[in-house]
Order: sequence, then C-alpha cells, then structure tokens
Amino acid sequence: MNTHTSVPTKRRISFLEKVHEGLRDAAQRIVGDAGSWFLFFGVIYLILMLKAISWNALSNQLFFSFYSIMITTYILSRFLLSYLRKPIALDLSYQPSVTFVVPAKNEEENIRETIRRFGQVEYPREKVEVIVINDGSTDKTHQEMLRAADEIRNAVQRIEVVNWTTNRGKRHGMAEGVKRAMHEIVIFIDSDSFIEPGSVRHLAKYFADPSVGAVSGHTDVYNAHENLLTQMQAIRYYIAFKVYKAAEAVFGTVTCCPGCCSAYRRSYLMEFLDEWLNQKFLGERCTFGDDRSLTNFMIRNHRAVYAESAKAFTIVPASFSKYVKQQQRWKKSWIRETFIASGFIWRKHPLAALSFYSYVFLAFASPIVFIRAMFWYPIFHHTFPVIYLLGLLLMLFLHGLFYRIHVGPRAWLLAIFNFWFNTVILMWQLPWAVFTIRDSRWGTR
Repeated sequence: MNTHTSVPTKRRISFLEKVHEGLRDAAQRIVGDAGSWFLFFGVIYLILMLKAISWNALSNQLFFSFYSIMITTYILSRFLLSYLRKPIALDLSYQPSVTFVVPAKNEEENIRETIRRFGQVEYPREKVEVIVINDGSTDKTHQEMLRAADEIRNAVQRIEVVNWTTNRGKRHGMAEGVKRAMHEIVIFIDSDSFIEPGSVRHLAKYFADPSVGAVSGHTDVYNAHENLLTQMQAIRYYIAFKVYKAAEAVFGTVTCCPGCCSAYRRSYLMEFLDEWLNQKFLGERCTFGDDRSLTNFMIRNHRAVYAESAKAFTIVPASFSKYVKQQQRWKKSWIRETFIASGFIWRKHPLAALSFYSYVFLAFASPIVFIRAMFWYPIFHHTFPVIYLLGLLLMLFLHGLFYRIHVGPRAWLLAIFNFWFNTVILMWQLPWAVFTIRDSRWGTR
C-alpha cells in the first residue's frame, strides 16, 4: 500500500534572486579564506589576459579563436553558476516514503555494508523499505544479502531480497526494484556505495517541488587513500559534483544522476520505465550508461537537481586497467545520451541549452585543438605551444585552488595533475568511443 504525502506549493525563486544570493554567499566565503580566494580570482584574471593575447594571435582562424573563447567562458560559468545554486532548507514536515533499490552482481565484499547503512538512516522506520536484487552472482553475494537483511529487518518497514539465478543486467535489476517498490521515492544505491544517515532527508526535501523528478546526491570516494589513482578520482568526484552538477542544477538539468546515490519520483519513472528498459541505439540493445540514460528520460519532462547535503561514498577502480574501461564505458554512454538529449534540451531554459550545446562542441573540438597545438604547429611551424600549455595549466590550477578552498590543503596540487591526466592523457578515449559505440562488451552486465 502506497504512503502518500501532500506536495506543498512553493514560491519559485527568480534567477536574479539566485544571482544575488549566490554573490552574497561567495562574498562571505571570500572573507573566510581571503588568501586562497585572492589567488583564485588572480588566476581568473591571468586566464582572461591570456585569452586576450591568444585572440589576437588567432583572429584570422575563426574555429580556433571561437574554441578559445568558448572553453574559457564555459569553465568560468560553471564556477559562477555553482555559486548561484541555493540549496533549499530542510523541511521536516515533508517526509515522503522511500524505497532503496540495489541491484548487485558478485559484490560479496561490499553488499552487506551497503545494506546495513539503510538500517541506520535518520528517517521514520515506517517510511523506509529496501529491495535488493541478486543479479545472477557466482559468489556469496546472495548469502551476504540475506545476512544483512536479517540485521536491519527491525529498522525498516520492509526488506525484500530478490534472487535471480541468471544474470539479466543492471538495468533490469533497477527496473525490477521500481516495479516492486510500494513507496513514493525510489533511491538507487550502487552495490559498492554507502549512504550517510542524514542523506535521505536531504534527498527527499527536493521532491516537495512537483516539477522535480530526480535528485542527485553528493558522492565522495570511499577508498580515496588506497593509491595515487584513487586519490585523483576523489578530487575529480568532488569537483564534478560541487561545480559541474551544481551548475547544471541551477536550471534543473542535471544530465546524470549517478547510481552511487540518486533519488527518483516513482510515479514519474512509471511513465517511461518500459521504454527505458528496452532502449535501443543504432539497432543495439543498450547495456551500459543506465544511470545517465534514466536521467535523460526524466529530464525530458521534469527537473533533475543536486543535493549537496545528501552524502554517500563509493568505491572506485584502484587499477589503471579497470579505470580506463570504466571511463571508456562512461564516454560511450555520454555520446549516446548526448545525441538523444540534443533533440529536446533546446526546450529547456535558454542558458541551460546554451551550456549543453557549448559543451558538446567543446568535447568534440578538444582533440582537434590538442593535436594542432601539440603536434601540427611544432612540427610544421617550429613553434612551441606556450600559450596553449599555459592556458591549460591555469585552468587546471583553478580547479586545484577550488579544491584547496573547500576541502583543505591536503593533496590539492594533485588536482592539477588529475585534470591534466583526464584532459590530455585520456583524450583519445572520446574519438575511440565514437568508433566503438555499438560495442557493448564493457557494459554493466
């Protein structure tokens, strides 16, 4: 039996009000950490001066001058918009019922802890149910699920363990959980992720607005200190959420609510669940990018936002080979879902649409610009790409300073190397993803 909660009517905050509140909050933070912020804005000034110089050098090359201006505008606008996003206050009078859904395959090491966390959430017991799906595991995942279910049975209203003896894929597991759910809000948690006790309230509060269909939580890296690679991913996760998802959330167009920790309004999911489950692209069944695809279906007609106070942790790849495979799969899903979203995103807020299409242009233009700057010009014009490298370094330094301001001095210089690594070293992955878009062997099955 569903538990229904009335949705209160709320006054929509205008864009100018968001600008005012964002600038006010920024000013308060600057006062709190004046030195780092002074350096942060100093780097922005240097970037703008460098772009003025490069504009003169590229004035007769329309494509490259346009790219130079676009990449600067886009990145700086992400930082600005992230400040303009104003988190809503916690309203304890609005507490919709929630269902945790966790599909898992061969996760015997982590699944018990994932499920145990549901019994610790700070939310009314009678409004929490848990559905976990063992997707054809060949290890002890099912046994660990049953063990954890017994441990939290008295802490939640209901827990159900679904055991599939054959593997069907993550998307089928997610859909099965939605269909079996009896509550208003479905919260997906990956089988290697762990939600914090207070996160449910912060996810749920955004659904007081009936236009909201999905909410992305904030995920940090659980195994950040395992090695250099996991430390780099921890920095990337933090900035991806705090800057880029926060910027998208200003207009309700978060393009990917990740499986680590995201919530959806079940009634809206049911509008397209079967279509999403049977999604095909270029004639092939979609077996990867399930979370990005689900978000894409949602933002066609509803809003997707970001809840920075809804915290969770996830385990990231600790080996380079696994990391590369993960990134390749993500890029392939990004290409597919970006192509699909391009057909409807223009109906959203004009600034949201402009940001979206700008990023598409920049993503595909970046390899061309990189090859020209690092290989073509040095070989055929005997010039070292000083301006290009300096501009890239300053952009990376800007991200590092942001991390330094918000997280602290630990490993903030690593952020510079991290973004260099993902911007330059793995740049080949996007073109390769285009050529292998129909190959689903790295899918989540």
